[in-house]
Amino acid sequence: MQEIRVVPAASFGTSCLASVLEAVAGIERPVIGLPTGNTPVGLFDALRAAAEDGDADVRTWRPFAIDEYGGPREHPCSNRAFFARYWDNVPGAAPVEQFDPEAADSAVDCRRMAEALGRAGGLDVALLGIGMNGHLAFNEPGSERDSLTRRVELHEASRVSGSQCWGDEVPAWGLTLGLTELLGARTVVVLANGAAKAPIVAAAIDGPETSQCPASLVRTARRAIWVLDEAAASLLQPR
Repeated sequence: MQEIRVVPAASFGTSCLASVLEAVAGIERPVIGLPTGNTPVGLFDALRAAAEDGDADVRTWRPFAIDEYGGPREHPCSNRAFFARYWDNVPGAAPVEQFDPEAADSAVDCRRMAEALGRAGGLDVALLGIGMNGHLAFNEPGSERDSLTRRVELHEASRVSGSQCWGDEVPAWGLTLGLTELLGARTVVVLANGAAKAPIVAAAIDGPETSQCPASLVRTARRAIWVLDEAAASLLQPR
């Protein structure tokens, strides 16, 4: 089941939060896959405010990073640094289970993450952005539906996007949960805002289901909610 929710840009963050809270409702200790980047900042800001006001309680949430850049662990542009800025300041938030890009063996670290997620019972909610090339986490074009947690080489479009923060130091590789783990969640919530995302959103929702656009495979999830602002939804076919 795939549901499209189009919301005003001004309420994008709070609308994303409403969908997340709906997805975790009734789950005692929800396992949450957390994204990074510009898109979910409004969501995290709304979550922090709601937790401070007593309107959201994340104390039982079990958070997992969905990916990480293959750069220095403490680099200010790492996903680890993003969570320090936007997740760790949410009242009651548990530490995020994260990849270690400095591990001696990336395959061993990916196995560690996959096993930790397995012990937790898998994702209840996967929060995902959509890359300009249709990637989900770092599952780049060509990633199959049965892909697993692994090290990947980043496509040029992903590196260009990352260079907005990393500059010339943008890593060439990353670590990511696979589409098996992400799309196997009870609920997948995909977030997209801004006109620049409109073409890839339309391709993912209205185009063919193909590994060349990993986001198109969201329709294979048990339940998927797309939260789009009006600009990101502007090229969708009428419904």
